[in-house]
Amino acid sequence: MSTLAEKSSVSREPAQPIYGPFRVDERVLSVCGVMAAACIVADIGTPAIAAFNFTVWLIVPGWVLLRWLPVADPVARVVWTVLTSVVLATLLGLIMAWTGWWHPRPVAMVTLVAAAALIFRASRDVRRGSGAARSWIESVRQRGFIGLVPWLILFSAVLMWGAALRATYAGPLGDWGLLAAYPLAWFVAVGLVLAQCIWGVVSRRASSMWIMGASLTVLVVMLYASASLLTSVPRLPWVYKHIAVTDFIAAAGRIDPSIDIYNRWPGFFAGSAFMGEFVGYHDAAEYASWAEVGFALIDVLIVLAIARAISRNPRVYWMAALVFALTNWVGQNYFAPQAFAFTLYLTMCLTALTFLRGTPVKHVKSIERWPASRTLLAEDVSGGPSGRAVRIVATIAIIVLQAVIVVSHQLSPYMAVLGLLPLFVGGFFRPRWVGPLLLGIAIAYLLPNLAYVESTHGLFTNLDPVGNASAQLSSSGPVPEAVQWQEFGVRVLSGLTLVLACMGFVRQFLKGDARTALLIAWLGLAPAFTLVGQSYGGEGRLRVYLFALPWLAIGVAWLFWSGPLRTRKAVLGASASLLAMALLFTATYFQAESRYRVPEGDVIAAQWLDSRVQNADLVVLTAGAFPGLIGPNYPYYLRAGKLNTLEGLLGYFQDTVTAGDVEYSIRSVGNTGEIYVVFSDGQEQYVVQSGLAEATVLPRIESQLATTGIMEKVFDNGSSRIYQFVNTGM
Repeated sequence: MSTLAEKSSVSREPAQPIYGPFRVDERVLSVCGVMAAACIVADIGTPAIAAFNFTVWLIVPGWVLLRWLPVADPVARVVWTVLTSVVLATLLGLIMAWTGWWHPRPVAMVTLVAAAALIFRASRDVRRGSGAARSWIESVRQRGFIGLVPWLILFSAVLMWGAALRATYAGPLGDWGLLAAYPLAWFVAVGLVLAQCIWGVVSRRASSMWIMGASLTVLVVMLYASASLLTSVPRLPWVYKHIAVTDFIAAAGRIDPSIDIYNRWPGFFAGSAFMGEFVGYHDAAEYASWAEVGFALIDVLIVLAIARAISRNPRVYWMAALVFALTNWVGQNYFAPQAFAFTLYLTMCLTALTFLRGTPVKHVKSIERWPASRTLLAEDVSGGPSGRAVRIVATIAIIVLQAVIVVSHQLSPYMAVLGLLPLFVGGFFRPRWVGPLLLGIAIAYLLPNLAYVESTHGLFTNLDPVGNASAQLSSSGPVPEAVQWQEFGVRVLSGLTLVLACMGFVRQFLKGDARTALLIAWLGLAPAFTLVGQSYGGEGRLRVYLFALPWLAIGVAWLFWSGPLRTRKAVLGASASLLAMALLFTATYFQAESRYRVPEGDVIAAQWLDSRVQNADLVVLTAGAFPGLIGPNYPYYLRAGKLNTLEGLLGYFQDTVTAGDVEYSIRSVGNTGEIYVVFSDGQEQYVVQSGLAEATVLPRIESQLATTGIMEKVFDNGSSRIYQFVNTGM
C-alpha cells in the first residue's frame, strides 16, 4: 500500500505554471515594425493595412519589454506582450490629450521604428525558427489521419457558421431576438465546436494545446462575434456615447473636463483615439464593433493563463477558460472603459500570481494546516522566476496597470483594490506595501474630481447591499414573456456557476491546497463588497458577477478535476455542466438582440445631424434609443440640456398626445438656434415595445407636425427622418 506522501505526490497540483520554448524570428518582427511605420507615414487607410498596423502595434512595442523574461508560460507571454503594447498606447494618448500636443501618427511611427531597431539589435542573441509551428506539424504527423480529424471538424464548422450567418435574417427582430433568426446550421456549427472543446477536456487522452486553443478561439468568435457581423454599425445603443468621446478627443486633440465625467476619466478614450488615428480610422464607429469579440478573446486568454499559473492539470485550465466563455452573459465586452479596465485588472492578477506569490501571515497559515491532517499540504511555489529584478518589474507593472485603470474608469480600481489589497496585506502577495499603494492611487485621482462626482452622480448610492443588488435598470411598460424567460435563464446560469464554484473551492481546500483555494475564493468573493455602497445605476450586480466570474470558473474546474484521476463521475458531471452552461448562455445572450440593436439608418441620420449641429441648437428625439451622442460635436448636445426626448411627454399623455402638445413642449425648452426633431422606425419600435404608446401615435404626430407648416423635412433615408422648425422664435 502506498504511503500518504506517495499519494499526495500524485494528486497535488503545484502552483507553478508550465513553461516552454517561445521562439520567434525577431528579424521578422523588426521588418513588420518598419513596414507598419511606413504605412502610417503614407497614411494608407485600407482595412487590410489597418489590420496589419494594429496587429504589429499589439506585438512589437510589447515584445521589446517582454523579450528579456528568462522563462514564461507562452500563454502568459502573449497576454503580457499585447497588454504592454495597449497600455503604452493609452499612456501616449493620455500624455498628448492632457498636454494638447496631439500628433498620434508621428508618435506611433517613431515608437514603432525605435522598437523595431531595438528588437533587431538584440535578435542575434535569440534562436530563430518557428519551433512552435514545427511542434504542431510533428504532433499531427505522429497521430496520422486521426490527428487531422479535429482540424477537419473545426474547418467544416467554420464554413457552416459563415454560411449560416449569410442566411440569417438581419432585419427587425421579434421578442426572441436572434434565437428565432439563426438557421439550424448556425446551431449545428456552434454545437460541433462546443463538442470538440468538451471532448478535449474530458477525453482520456488530453488534446494538444494547438487544437484546444484553436477550438476555444473559434467558439468564442462564434458566440461573441455573430451578432456584430449581422450589422454594419455598432449594434448596442450605449456604445455610441463612447464613440462620441473618442471622436471628440481625436478631433480636438485634447480633453475638456467641463464637458462630462468621461473627459475626467479619459484613459480608454485617449488610447482608443490614438490607436484609431495611426491605424487609419478617424471615426471610432468604424472599429468599435470589434471590441466585443476582441475583449472576449483576450479575457478568455487571460483566464487560461491564470489557471495555468496555479495548476499543471490541462483539464483544469482548459475547463476554467471554457466555463468563463460560456457563462459571461452580462454583455459588457463592448467598446467601453469598463471592459478595458476589467482586462487590465485580470492582467494585474495574472502578474501577481505568476511573480509575487508569498507566504501568508501566521493566522492564515494556521487555517492552511487544518486540511493537512487529511492530506499533505500542497507546496506553495512562486508562479515564475523569483529573481529580485523580475519581482521589481512585476511590482512596477501592477502599479502602472492600476494607474491606467484609475484614469480610465470610476468604479473598477476600487473593485481591484477589494480583491488585491487584503491579499497583499495578508502576505499572499509580496511586497505587502503594494496593496495600500493601489488604494492610494485610486483615492489620489478621485480627490480632485470628488466635488464633481458628488454634484453630478453621487459618490455612494446607499449603504444597503441588498437594495443595491436588487436595483433595476430604468424600464417602463409590460415585460414580454421572452424577456421574462431571459431573465430567469441568467439567474439559473449565474446560480449554477456559483454553486459549482463554491463546491470546487471546498474540494480544493480539503484536498490540501488550502493556500491557493483561499486566494482564488477570496478573489471570487471580494467584488460583492462593492454593493455595500454602490448600485452603479442598476449595473452593480452585473459588475460583481463579471469580476467574480474568472475565479468562479476556476472553482468549477476544481470541482471536477481537483482529484488525481479521471473518473466517470467527473467526465459526466463536467460534460453535463458545460452543456447546460452553453444552452443557457445561447438562449439568454441572443434573445435580447431585438431590444439592443441600433438600426443602421438611425446611425446614418445621427452622423448627419452631428455634422451640422451648433452650440445653440436644440435636438429633440422621439426616444432615447436613438444614438444621438455619436460624433465629435456631442458636447453641443449636452450643454444647457440641448438633447431632449419625448418619452416623458408620451408617458404623461399616453395615446392622447397631440402635435400641439409636442410643439409646446419643444418651444418651452427655449433656445436661440435651430430646432431639430428626429423620427425613426427604430424609435417607434422602441416606444411600442416599452409600452409608452401605441404603434399609431408617433406616425400620427409626425404627420401632423409635417403638415402644419411649422417644420420642414431636411433629412430622410427611408427609416429615419429629421425635421427642422421653420420658425424658431418663441
